[in-house]
This record gives sequence, C-alpha cells and structure tokens, in this order.
Amino acid sequence: MHQQAADGREQMWDKRFPGLIPDSPVLAQPIPVDGFLLERNLIQAVEVGHTDTDETSVLHVPSIGLVVAGDVAYNGVHQYILEGRNGGLQEWLAAIDRVAALEPRSVVAGHKNKDLPDDPAILDRTRQYLLDAIRLLDENPTAREFFDRTTGLYPDLLNPGPVWYGAVGLLGK
Repeated sequence: MHQQAADGREQMWDKRFPGLIPDSPVLAQPIPVDGFLLERNLIQAVEVGHTDTDETSVLHVPSIGLVVAGDVAYNGVHQYILEGRNGGLQEWLAAIDRVAALEPRSVVAGHKNKDLPDDPAILDRTRQYLLDAIRLLDENPTAREFFDRTTGLYPDLLNPGPVWYGAVGLLGK
C-alpha cells in the first residue's frame, strides 16, 4: 500500500489518471492475527497466496458465511492473467480452493459486474476460466488466437482488455 501510494502512484496511477485521483494517504493498519470485531462479528484476514497478483488475502466473516474475496474471485469480468507465469495460474487455483474450504454462503468478488449476485458459485466460474486459460496457453497460440478463443468462450464477460494484454505478455506474439 505504501509503495502504491508513493512512488508507484506517481509512476503509474497519476500518469494513467492525471488529476483524477485525490490524495490517498495510507491509513490502513495490519489486521490483528486473531481478527477484529465489527458489529459483534469476527472478521478474519486469510492469506491465500498468489492470485492475479502476489500476496493476496481475503476477509472472512464466519458468523454470516461471508468472504470478501478481492482478487481471488471474478464475477462476470475477464480475469487478469498477466502475472500467471511460472505456476501463477496453478497457485491461483489453490487460492480458490482455500476460499472454498471456508464454505462461504456469499462471496464478494474484487472484480465484478455489479448486476450479478455474490453467489459462491463464482469460485467455480473463476476456476473454470483459469482452467480454460491454462489449456489455451498450453496450445501455444498467437496472442490474437488466444484473445479470440477466450472472448469466444466467454462472450458475456465485461472488460476484454486484460485478455489482450495478458495474451501479449504471456505469449509474446
């Protein structure tokens, strides 16, 4: 957070969104190991490892069966696979399994179509998308072929941009 709010912000976010992001000092504090209470509900941070980026965590509220899944789950949106090299996509599958093991009744995706429900079935859909991406990448297509096949498999998902730059970054052709 500190890196993204300081040098990272200037190098990336302010260049991409000049004048559009207000000052954003880092106010967050680490969550205690045992979690914290909010309205008498225990909220626990669960480290799940690599997903669409490194060192991902989710918030779990066991009393109501809620998982705020962050980058583990996508819901109606194409997935960011660019950081999936060297086993990263397989690690993401393991992270999905860790979240599923919490047996949530509701899963809020970090990337979602706002019109879709927060159903735990999004874990299975996220998993299937990754399995399809792995299968397609193993076929060593061109970036264009990967893009066309992925968007053909998932024509109703929002934001195809990550499919393209993931394909170019991972396939390089």
